[in-house]
Formats: sequence, C-alpha cells, structure tokens
Amino acid sequence: MKIFLIMLILSTTLGYGQGQNVVISYGLQIEKEKGLFDNNATLKSLLEKSMVDAKKLTFQLIITENGSKFYSEKILDSDDAITSQRFTLAMANYVGIVFSLKEKLLFQKEMLGENIYAEEALKSNWILTSETKLIDNYLCYKATNVFTVRYETKVFNHPVVAWYCPALPYPYGPVGYGNLPGLILELQVRNAVFGAKSIQLNSNLTFDIKSLEKLKILNEKQLEEAYNKLNGF
Repeated sequence: MKIFLIMLILSTTLGYGQGQNVVISYGLQIEKEKGLFDNNATLKSLLEKSMVDAKKLTFQLIITENGSKFYSEKILDSDDAITSQRFTLAMANYVGIVFSLKEKLLFQKEMLGENIYAEEALKSNWILTSETKLIDNYLCYKATNVFTVRYETKVFNHPVVAWYCPALPYPYGPVGYGNLPGLILELQVRNAVFGAKSIQLNSNLTFDIKSLEKLKILNEKQLEEAYNKLNGF
C-alpha cells in the first residue's frame, strides 16, 4: 500500500515527466481602483464594463516538459464585445499568447501579427514570505513583486502578489509570471486578479515546441519602430 501511494503521488505531481501534461484553467476579475479614470468618463465607463466582462473570460495554462503556454479563450460576439474584451485584456496586461521556456519568456504582440513576439527574461526579484492561505485545499505561499510601467518620462510601479503552491512543483503561472518554487494559483497585478478554476494533472492538451522556431522575435528598438509605423508615426 505504501509503494502504491508513493507511485500515485509521483504520477500526479510529476505528470508531464511521464508524457502527460498539466493544464490549469484561470478566471479573471478586474477590481475597483480608487481614482482610476475619474477624470475620463469614457475610460471609466469601459472600466466598469470590463469588471463585468472579465468574469466571462477563461485562460488556459498548458505545462509540458519544454515549458508552458498561456493564452485566452476569446469570446467574439459583436464589434462592441470585441472592443470591450480588448480593453479588459489590456487591463489584465494580456496582449497575446505567452510562452514561458526554461530560460526566457516570449510575449506575442498580437496587434503586430500572430507570429510577432518579444523576448524577456524570466520574472525575478521575488520576495518570498511565510504568509499562507488555502486555495481549493492547496496550501499556497505569498510572494510579492513589482510591475513597472514607463510612459514617456514617468515611471509607475504597481504591486504584484502571487500565491504559489509548492505541492505542485511547476514554476509557471498566468501572463508570464512564474520562476517560483511552485505553481501560481492566484495572481494579482495591480487591480487584475487571475484565479485557478480547475487543475488537470494528466492532460493530453499540448503545444508544438518546434513551431516557436518560426516566430519572429523583435528587440525593443524594432518593437518601437513597428508600433510607430502601426500608429502612423
């Protein structure tokens, strides 16, 4: 019986090592933020709508032995729905598919094209704490970080809070956040909160790692030039 239990634990916690992948489904919640868009009625209205629309969105994180793929399952009903969804995704800092590999992150720049990506380093500078909480009966630990936004000459630092589970030894999470000693089950970046809705430890869902060789990776200067061209500058 003891041998059986050990084999069962190994087969579930290390599933993708046995040719099976791990798939996590995340929901999204946009929370109120005091003072945000108070001086812009249009943006404030979009924010209020995004707080409702966010609950309709679902995101998938596929974990394989090669890395992870994070993406949104989009809902396209009408032009108004598309506009609202794009605003909601922007509030969640999601601009397309994110691949988290062993040594780097690849972020899709969907506005520039499906195969256009930017490369970034893995998330670092985490502050690990001893604070814990249960998420769906999984014991999670709190880690904090900072999300920095630069706009012209201004710099804005927004708080990041991740709840990761060491019992699920996968260093991944939503929108490229990871590099922690466990799977992120809940992530808050500013007023956007991703929360795990379901976890499949033995899934056949996967992604083709070889397809990444066909991606066009732009550096920072190339991205700036591409966005300027897109905006007519």
